[in-house]
Amino acid sequence: MILGVNLDPVGDDYRLCFVRVPWAYFTRVALDDQWGEHWDKAPYQLHAGLPDSSGIHPILKVAFDGPFFAPEAGRNGHSRSVSELNGGVAPWLRTESYFHGEPVRIMAGVTLRQFHLLVSLAGGTMYGPIDWGVLYPDVRDVTTAHSD
Repeated sequence: MILGVNLDPVGDDYRLCFVRVPWAYFTRVALDDQWGEHWDKAPYQLHAGLPDSSGIHPILKVAFDGPFFAPEAGRNGHSRSVSELNGGVAPWLRTESYFHGEPVRIMAGVTLRQFHLLVSLAGGTMYGPIDWGVLYPDVRDVTTAHSD
């Protein structure tokens, strides 16, 4: 058996609205309507609070790792506010390719499913709550019945 993640219930409904490494926060609310304390101040790492959440519109929080640069880091990095990042001025996370391949850019508004794919594409891993786990049969353990 292989433990996998079932994103079907939430994968396309929740969109990236905030990142504070190693956490990514996702909302079902339109990015223009999602807010947090001091989201209009740059640099967001010093001023911004976590996204506001309610029982009606909960925030999903997942952990991730990988070779990512935050908006202020690396080549062409600049201090940004959450409002700027959610407005599409720059990606929340990006890779920088020094040798080959296209860089991965993770913009505000990507779905949880897209986030998982992009993190994996960059060589990283996304970690979700254990209750999202699903046991799948390991295809290497499946034997084919032969008839005479």
